[in-house]
Amino acid sequence: MLASDPTHDSINLNCTGASAELHLLPCSVDHNGPAKTTTYFLPKQTGTTFEAAFRGRQIHGRSVDLPHGYTGHVVESTTGSFGAFENDTSARVELLSVEQFTSITVWEHDQLPRPDDEAISALA
Repeated sequence: MLASDPTHDSINLNCTGASAELHLLPCSVDHNGPAKTTTYFLPKQTGTTFEAAFRGRQIHGRSVDLPHGYTGHVVESTTGSFGAFENDTSARVELLSVEQFTSITVWEHDQLPRPDDEAISALA
């Protein structure tokens, strides 16, 4: 957990990066970093729903807007990995916003995510 002491923490939300497309997939991907998603992940959109294949399996997605007045940020640490701060509460944490988003696409196997899906409910 990151400490909340303002003398040790810093978050720069002056984002100069582009808007991000965020996808919450129904699986675990053991990768942390950039990926060629525009080459290999090609969802087909119909209104606010999507259909795609991921690793050969059919998935269905629903676009969910963040609540009015909210903007999400993709952040990266400028002071090291997040894991380094878990046991050292006096460590200085600096985060930089590299992209921002106002919606997220929630995906499920074989069917559209239900409106009462945990991820969708959390964003309401």
